Formats: sequence, C-alpha cells, structure tokens
Amino acid sequence: TTHDLLLEVCMAAKYEGNSINTPYPKHEQTNKDSQICTVLARSFADIGDIVRGRDLFLGNDKEKEKRKQLDDKLKDIFKKIHDNLVKKNVAEELQERYGSDKDPNYYQLREDWWALNRQDVWKALTCDAHGNRYFRPTCIDGQSGAQAKNKCTCNNGDVPTYFDYVPQYLRWFEEWAEDFCRLRKHKLKDAKQQCRGKDKGGKKLYCDLNRYDCERTASGKHDFFEDDDCKDCQYSCSRFVNWIDNQKLEFLKQKNK
Repeated sequence: TTHDLLLEVCMAAKYEGNSINTPYPKHEQTNKDSQICTVLARSFADIGDIVRGRDLFLGNDKEKEKRKQLDDKLKDIFKKIHDNLVKKNVAEELQERYGSDKDPNYYQLREDWWALNRQDVWKALTCDAHGNRYFRPTCIDGQSGAQAKNKCTCNNGDVPTYFDYVPQYLRWFEEWAEDFCRLRKHKLKDAKQQCRGKDKGGKKLYCDLNRYDCERTASGKHDFFEDDDCKDCQYSCSRFVNWIDNQKLEFLKQKNK
C-alpha cells in the first residue's frame, strides 16, 4: 500500500541522512565551504528521482541490476496503488486523472505521490541534522523569505529546497562545479604558499614550478639556479596542473553530453 511505501522510503531516507551526518563533522574540518543541508538536499533529490523513476545513475553491472530490481519493485507497488485508485468506488476526479493511464511506469502517479509525501521524506532524512540551517532564505515567513534554522527545515515544517525538481544531470553538474571551485581554492592557496611563502628560516620564497629560484635565475643568459627550498613548489604546482587538466576533461565530458 501507499502507507507501506511511505514507511519504507522514510526509513531509507533516515538511514541515508544518518550516513551523511555521522562522518560530516570530520569532513567539515577540511571543507569549510561545504554545508550539511546542501548535501542532504542533494540526497533528497536523488531519492525523489528513484521514487519517480527518473534516476539516471547507472554504475557498474552489479549496481545496474540492483537499480533495475528496485525500479521493478516500485512499478509493482505503484501498479497496486493505481488499480485501487481507479476502482468504481473512488472519486471521479481520481478516475479521470489515472483511469486512462496506460503508462507501465506510472510516472504521473509517482509524481503525485512524491509531491504529497516529500515533506515526510525530508523530515526523516534530516532527523539527525540538529541545529543546522539551509544556506539561504527559502522559507515563506509572512511576506518575505526566511532561513531554515533547525534541522535544515522551515519553521512550519516545509522543505526549504526544490532540488528534487531540478533535472538530475544539472544537479550533478552544479555539484561538480561547487566541488571544483572549493578544491581549486585550496589547491591554489597551497601552491602559492609553497612558491611565494617563506622557507624554514623565514626568508620569502620566489620559486617557479621547475624548482628554480627566480631571483637568482637569469633565463636570458641560460643561467638557472635550482634551490632545494623550491622543491615543494615544484611538487605542489605539478599536482595542481595535472589536477586542472583532469578537471577540464571532466568539464568537457559533461558539457558535451
């Protein structure tokens, strides 16, 4: 029944939320720009896509098989709900909405089920998100927006996000872009520190990525001065350049899809 389905989805959401909340404090120490409510909102949207039959994630063969089994099970459940809704003793408007639905995936019914129950799923997902607030004011409070300040939830219990109505590939791209900007900021800061910071004796460094001391190198005369104090600059810059090259390939792969 629909009640059994809601219970199963909420239980899955609660475990998902707990799996995110438990290791998050450690993750936050090295990722200050990352917010737990945003991470939970993305998982919430993924759950919504699975329930509605929209999930694009494939994974390896084993994961594909599991996803297919799950979607087949959901189709069976929604078929039973659909058949109950179109019985003669059910309201006429429901028969009109679903009676002529020949879609074996029951997409319309699944959309409506999610719209009706998403608030309960969010409540289950954020059950352990004590004291956390959503990153921007998205709640309705009188005539203006307000911020979800406790358990990533609006004061009236509403869900503060519509990530679940953003196409999945756009969410993935946005998540990739956020991670890219956050990691680039830290990696670039490290490279600058290693190349333009100070050595162990407190002397200011002026190194290039080839381990040369720029102040004592005269490239026009082919007079290069290699300095051991510049080796960390070389390592840091090399890793940064390789990382940027790989990120560009990832970007183009997503852009061209």
